[in-house]
Amino acid sequence: MASELLPAIEALEKKLSALEMQANGIRSAINVLCETGGLTERYPNVGAPGHQAREVSLSRIGSDTFYGKKQSTAIRQYLELRKAAGGHGPATPREIFDALKAGGMQFEAKSDEVALVGLRALLRKNTATFHKLPNGTYGLLSWYPDARRPRPPLGEGMIGKADSTDPDTHNNADDADDNEIDHAYVA
Repeated sequence: MASELLPAIEALEKKLSALEMQANGIRSAINVLCETGGLTERYPNVGAPGHQAREVSLSRIGSDTFYGKKQSTAIRQYLELRKAAGGHGPATPREIFDALKAGGMQFEAKSDEVALVGLRALLRKNTATFHKLPNGTYGLLSWYPDARRPRPPLGEGMIGKADSTDPDTHNNADDADDNEIDHAYVA
C-alpha cells in the first residue's frame, strides 16, 4: 500500500518545492524593495545554504538590468549570472520570467501568463542557444557540449539538390522549383 502512494507523495513534494522557490523569489523581490528604500532586508537567509532557495537573489539584478534588451539576450545574461553567482545555472521558465521582470524587461503581452507562454515558446524554439534539461529547467547549450543537439527541421541548413538515396530528404519533381533550395543537408 505504501509503495502505491509514493508517486503521489513525490508529485506533491515536487509541487511544494516549486512553490517554495516561487515564495523565495517573492522574498528576494521584497529584499530588493527594502534595499532600494534604505531598509534592512526582511529575508536575509534567502539563498543561504540550508535554505530552500535555489535561485539567485534578485537583489543582484538592478531594476534596469534587462531594460531595452532583446528577450533572448536577457535570458542568456540571466542564466550566465545564475551560474556565476553560485552554480545554479539552469532555471525554470517562471524563475527566468520573474528575474527578467524584476530587471526591467518590458513584456509586450496582455498579462504575465501570456508573457510566460511566449517566454516558454522562445526557450523551446531557440535550441541554438538554450537547452531543456529532463527536469524541465533550461540552461545554455554551451554548458552541455555533450548534449544531443536537435536536428534542424527539413529545409533549414539545406542547400543544393536532394540525394534520392537518403530517406530523410525530400525529392519530388512536382515540388521542385529551380529558384528554390532543395533538401541536401550541409554538415
